[in-house]
Amino acid sequence: MKKQILTILLIFIIYPSISQSSKKSKIDSLINEKEVENFVRSIDYYNYNFDYENFIISNIQKVKTKYNEKYFLCKKIADSLNVTKSFYKADFDKNGLTDILVIGSNYYFSTFVIMDFGNDNLKIYRLTRKIFPEFAVPEIIKKDNKTLINYYYIEHQNWREKIKKEDIIKKTLIYKFGDFIEYNGNPKDYNIEKIEFQTSMCFGKCPVFNIKIDNNKNATFIAQIYNKNRKEKEIQGEFKTIIKEEDYNLIVDLLNYIDFPNLKDDYAVGWTDDQTSFLTITYNNGKVKEIRDYGLIGTFGLDKLYDLFFELRFNQKWKK
Repeated sequence: MKKQILTILLIFIIYPSISQSSKKSKIDSLINEKEVENFVRSIDYYNYNFDYENFIISNIQKVKTKYNEKYFLCKKIADSLNVTKSFYKADFDKNGLTDILVIGSNYYFSTFVIMDFGNDNLKIYRLTRKIFPEFAVPEIIKKDNKTLINYYYIEHQNWREKIKKEDIIKKTLIYKFGDFIEYNGNPKDYNIEKIEFQTSMCFGKCPVFNIKIDNNKNATFIAQIYNKNRKEKEIQGEFKTIIKEEDYNLIVDLLNYIDFPNLKDDYAVGWTDDQTSFLTITYNNGKVKEIRDYGLIGTFGLDKLYDLFFELRFNQKWKK
């Protein structure tokens, strides 16, 4: 009887891992650059002209631009890390399906990961943020039993300046909270009491709004202008709700993971006419952390946090 019980337990323990490892992804069948190129085009209209003709690292000798110095340094670093291919496969979320890291060109230099979540659910995550070109070399590594990406790059505003060694930034990224953010091997646990997120106008139709949330999940949303999604008309005015627990916990957990008190107080991109965000967090018995971010890409973690606040405008039951 004991042997039968043990056998049954082993089946329950072993079978899921066998089933998981036997999963196949469309990405598994991709062999060469042309196949990856066609695959990218097939799942994302944004990459309709994606190609490797100007692939920065492997075809560096073909690039003719005033940024040659940066490109050759890019290749030098890539060679030192043995990053010689235009795509690399890995399982970044440990779901048993193969994901793919792609380096190529879509008007501008582009580095991104295509994740496979099963049942033909494929999603692109861009490591190169916004549309402007930047020096970048991604390297897949293993750390703490996790598959991570070392991402080497130069800030956008440094592109027209003479490059210095200290300009090169390295960030280690992990797939977590539904995106690639900076890896933190020792997350903190702050007592977050209140969160406020506010946006400004830009040269265009950037949504201008303010959201305040307390630690009881009570929230106020003030929609000023350009707050509209694809399914609804533009909304304006003041609204209140109790934030869904899973959405609130996601925001708080992300804030703790990115160690928000130790982030800079001010971030800014190197171009003009963009939008500014203002993040104010009250925590640990009245301490206050304020972050101003012109361009809304101060860090990968903040970028994800801003996305969550933009989504809150339409994924909650707001009452006017």
